[in-house]
Amino acid sequence: MTKIRINNAKFYAYHGVLDYEKEYGNEFEIDIEMNCDLNDLKMSDRLENTVDYLSVYKLTEKIFTSHKFNLIETANEAIGTEILNNFEKIDSVTVKIRKPNAPLGIIDSVEIEKTYYRN
Repeated sequence: MTKIRINNAKFYAYHGVLDYEKEYGNEFEIDIEMNCDLNDLKMSDRLENTVDYLSVYKLTEKIFTSHKFNLIETANEAIGTEILNNFEKIDSVTVKIRKPNAPLGIIDSVEIEKTYYRN
């Protein structure tokens, strides 16, 4: 099993329960860790024999920036599910979403993490 990671992808989006979060938006950070079956890769050096992480990134960006989720938990679910639905070489994926400016006072961030498995 091979792990492929996308670390600290930053997106500006309009997620949150509060009205001002939906109106003014916020920066979010996303980590994606994919456990991949790359038995076909061997020494082929061919993109089609691995997981195209640019395509994973673009899918994540599309999901995350084209919707306004109340909860980052729901955004996480949408991303994890769609990654598994679109990339057959991925056996499981862990998605972490951080909200650095959550309205809680002085904190670094709030984070949700969930792992999704192929049946």
